[in-house]
Amino acid sequence: MTPSEDLIHNMIREFPEFSPLLAEHLEDHDELLPYLLFGDVVRWAQSEVSRDRARVAHLSGWLESRFDQADDVVENLIAVGYVEMLPATPEGDPLLALLGPSLYKVAQDMNLTEPWDAPS
Repeated sequence: MTPSEDLIHNMIREFPEFSPLLAEHLEDHDELLPYLLFGDVVRWAQSEVSRDRARVAHLSGWLESRFDQADDVVENLIAVGYVEMLPATPEGDPLLALLGPSLYKVAQDMNLTEPWDAPS
């Protein structure tokens, strides 16, 4: 099992509500594509943050702890697959506020935390 697959299987054990996401993902793609699956996890977090903030906070904390212990592959999966897919401020503020210090730094590096003017 690759480190990315290991992370995802551990995430499913910790968050059984993601089992249907994984099943649908495997049905659609016939293989595990970790970055694509994380897009589904982000959509789940966006839809759940107003209903169950504590559960989404638990996910953020869980990802933070894995990120802090990760090798480069898993670190990149969490940074790009999860954090980079979060909406920028102000839309993403409910999710960005739940990130721990390491993942919040990633969000800052990706310019998700500061309003900016799009080029005209």
